[in-house]
Order: sequence, then C-alpha cells, then structure tokens
Amino acid sequence: MNRITLFFIFCLIISCTKEYQKVDLEIQRFDRDLFEINKKNRKEKVSALKNKYGSFYDFFNSQIINRKNLSDQRYYQELIAFTSHNDMREAYDTVQVIFSDLSQIENELGIAFWNFSQFFPNLKIPKITAFFSGFNYGVITFDNYIAIGLENFLGANSKYYSFIGKPKYLSFQSQERFISANVLEAWLNECFQKNHSEKDLLSQLIYKGKVMYCIDKMLPQISLADKFRFNQNQMNWTQENEEAIWKYFIHNDLLFSKDEKRYRSYVNYAPFAKGMPKESPGRIGYYIGYKIVSSYMNNSEIDYDQLMLLKNSREFLKKSQYKPKK
Repeated sequence: MNRITLFFIFCLIISCTKEYQKVDLEIQRFDRDLFEINKKNRKEKVSALKNKYGSFYDFFNSQIINRKNLSDQRYYQELIAFTSHNDMREAYDTVQVIFSDLSQIENELGIAFWNFSQFFPNLKIPKITAFFSGFNYGVITFDNYIAIGLENFLGANSKYYSFIGKPKYLSFQSQERFISANVLEAWLNECFQKNHSEKDLLSQLIYKGKVMYCIDKMLPQISLADKFRFNQNQMNWTQENEEAIWKYFIHNDLLFSKDEKRYRSYVNYAPFAKGMPKESPGRIGYYIGYKIVSSYMNNSEIDYDQLMLLKNSREFLKKSQYKPKK
C-alpha cells in the first residue's frame, strides 16, 4: 500500500468522524458516596452527603429511606441496613462493575445538553447524579436535578429483573444504551409537560412527538431505534407500517378519544401495541407523533421554544400537512 493510498484512507476516516460541540458535564456518584457509609464513619459521611448533594440527599431520605419520623439513631440504623443488606450490596457491586466509568454517557449527555442550551437558552442545564434506589427509580427529576438509578440499567438479561418479577418488555428498557434518551425525555417532561394537560390521544401523540423531535436533534450521534428505545426489528416494523398505524387510529375513532384505557399501549410501555401485530412495540404513538411534528417543522419557521408551547392539537395536525409514509 503506497503513501497516496494511506493518505486517502486517513482523509476518509477524518471526514467520517464528526466532532460535536458539548458542555462540560460530570455525573456525580451518589451511589458510591452512599455505600461508603459504615458504623464507624456514619456521622461524618452523612454530613458530607448533606453538603455535597443538598436537595437530592433530602429526596433520597424521604423516598428511599423514609426518614420522616425517625430519630437520628434509628435513621443511621436504617441507612446502614440498606447499604449492608446482602442483596442490595450484591446489586450495588454489579453496578460498580458495569458502570465503573460513565464517560460515554457523560459525552452523550454533554452533546445533548449543549444542543438543549441552544434550543432553550432561557432554561438551565440540570445537575446530574447517579444513585442506587433499590430498584425503585430509573430516571427522576426534581428541582434542578436529574438522578439516574443505575441498577435499573444493568442489561435486558440481568438476573435481578427476573428476581423482582420485571416483565421482559420492561427488562428490555433496562439497557445502558437507552440511558441518554431516557434522561432527556425525563428532563423535557420536567420543563414542558405542565403546559400539556389535554387527555385525548391526538394531543398525547403531538406532545410525545415534540419530545422525540427534540431528542432526535439533541442526540444526533445515536440511532433512531435507541432514541425511541425500540429494538431494530421494532423500529423497522414501525417505519414500514406508518400508514397502517395512522389508519388504525382513524378507523377506530381513537384520535380524539379521552379514554386512556383505549390508547394506553400507544403512549406507555407495553408488550406490543393493542390491536396490532406482536411485532409492534408499545409507545408506538411516539413515532407517529414524531412524524407529525417533523412534518410541522418542515412546513413552518418557529423555534423550539415556540414549538413546545403550542397546544391546539387539531390545528397543529392541520398545519403539519402530515401524510404518513406508505
């Protein structure tokens, strides 16, 4: 292989490697700080947790330890019982093996929140921490915090999920590659869901579509399937059957239905979409909403702030000129 050929290959590699702008983002490790507590150091470690994590420490106490009426002595006992419990300790040790390094997730979220800051310049970038919740919480938001319960992302086949009776379709969601999209959906909901209280399916589709449209733009380096948290076969089926899905919603008078039981599987996790083949994923409405919003944005000149505040779903659908892919 001559020098010219090598130079050509080098240039090709460089041209295919895209650098994304990102914010300097560090995920704090509450999980590690918590599990360092023992009987000898409990007072100083708890004091350090208070100073370092502030309102998140308060959340952990109220939601995980349930400290409400506990004396200090009893609180220390409950805390150490939690961190020294054999099952919890084993699961925590597994977390430390799988998530010994969070640099890839930090990189993904650094890119995402740089884009977020461009789309929504008046909104703050949250603090992010990793914690261990005893399998109670995946991703949660409050105040200016996002917290990731790492034990809920140990992989679809983790033994812990079968131990706790987690269905397979939910265990599938428990994969590291879905963390960034999960975090962004949670934070966008924290910022905007309060402005969208309409209960009919069309309004739900459009709101979920707005969220997914933003996630798609904020995570340009991640596959579409991972953004939707579908496997590739589910993604392919959804794209190939877009028109059939839309027709199903229309022919079954679902678009303007406010009966959540009728459309639950289209906007929530489910083994498959109700009334559709087993190949269809739950939350299939997210994709239809995403396509409606994409069509709207192709036919308008509004920014992301304006998009997220639009409410009239029927007018939105009309202006989108949405025509499902056949």
